Amino acid sequence: MDLYELRIEDLFDEFTHVIQFNTIDGLTLLHGANGVGKTTVLKIIDSLSNRRFTLLRSVHFSRLHAKFSNGQTLVVSRRSGGVEAKASLDFRLLGDDDRVVHPPWTLGHTAADLGIPRDLVEDIIPELNRTGANEWFDMTAGEALDLMGVVDRYGDRLSQYAGTPSRAKIPEWLRSLTAHFPVFFIRTERLTSGANDKPGRFRQPREAQTTPTVRTFARDLSMRIQQSLAEYSNYSQKLDSTFPARLLDPAIHIETPGEDSIRKRYNEEADRRIRYVESGLLDRDAELQLPQRELDDGELRVLNLYLADVRNKLSQLDEIAEKIELFLQVINAKFRRKRLFVDREQGFRVVSTQGHPLSLESLSSGEQQELVLTYGLLFREQVGTLVLIDEPELSLHVSWQNDFIPDLLKIAELARLKFLVATHSPSIINDRWDLTVELSDGE
Repeated sequence: MDLYELRIEDLFDEFTHVIQFNTIDGLTLLHGANGVGKTTVLKIIDSLSNRRFTLLRSVHFSRLHAKFSNGQTLVVSRRSGGVEAKASLDFRLLGDDDRVVHPPWTLGHTAADLGIPRDLVEDIIPELNRTGANEWFDMTAGEALDLMGVVDRYGDRLSQYAGTPSRAKIPEWLRSLTAHFPVFFIRTERLTSGANDKPGRFRQPREAQTTPTVRTFARDLSMRIQQSLAEYSNYSQKLDSTFPARLLDPAIHIETPGEDSIRKRYNEEADRRIRYVESGLLDRDAELQLPQRELDDGELRVLNLYLADVRNKLSQLDEIAEKIELFLQVINAKFRRKRLFVDREQGFRVVSTQGHPLSLESLSSGEQQELVLTYGLLFREQVGTLVLIDEPELSLHVSWQNDFIPDLLKIAELARLKFLVATHSPSIINDRWDLTVELSDGE
């Protein structure tokens, strides 16, 4: 399910923004003057999808409408609270006929009413360090949270305490809606520190947080390759073991195609295998060479079944091979005086133009950021995720900014992701103003 339009009314008590998402290319660019709320728009979308409602309470707006591809619209109305209270949020889900399809739900609590023993919060949630009477620092997220923020993010783990508005109290229709609308927010600091990521994405396990992310991702790729090769090997063994029986079984009809067709298919599969060798997936083995003489019908029949098996075997590696090829293409276009290679044992490795191996940690911070970002998007994001990127120009060299949109469009197509990017940079937008939505300041 995709988000195709977002309307935010009275943002900061001043702006009303309507954002229509580019559903064809899968990439929408937000631009506008400072202070119109580009980053805040990203935060609002992230908080909706991941049920982090603290931000919605604290941001000044009156109403937002999130329209989805299934015809439904989520309407969130904000009512300001008093000095000691957070704002209340009213959630309604409308069908394509604008009728309410589920009972509305209101989220509104004051910090004083929660009834949570604050001294126990760190014991229950060791990811938090208390920094004030009513404030904690989330080490996995890299941000400060007040008590309501802790409840929004970790309410399921605090639900044993009376009065806690845990995630379990969120109505099932809202939980289901957000679960079918995955969002991943790459903040400006995320590109430099790797902080504030979800498990299985960019964040490293706590026991491995001292390991550079490039090293962690190298191991991740190695494991993915090993798994893909194991599946490829098992499938190949099944085909090889049944090849004679399938060839000789009179009940199985095997066509005898023309020789030109056989030679063309043979060359196509040989080229495909070479690509997978160059991608680091397969070894460079001696290939069967077709004789120059004319092939007889029996040979054509055997080769027809053989080439069908080769195609089916290599198809087991298609998905990971395509991602590896794009990964290498994007990274090696930016690396200077060095080249990235994929290795089944190491995951990936870097070699200088003189042929000397280089450690991954020796890459510049910008090179590591580009490698981590590209790898994470290609290999670690759920299909259909809307990826939010805030001001990518802050972490990209000027010479790389022109390549950002073409690379992102390729990733969007291959990994089947959607992107919403907030940027100030004309170099990022380049000539793709057709992908932009301007957030007007009203002047």
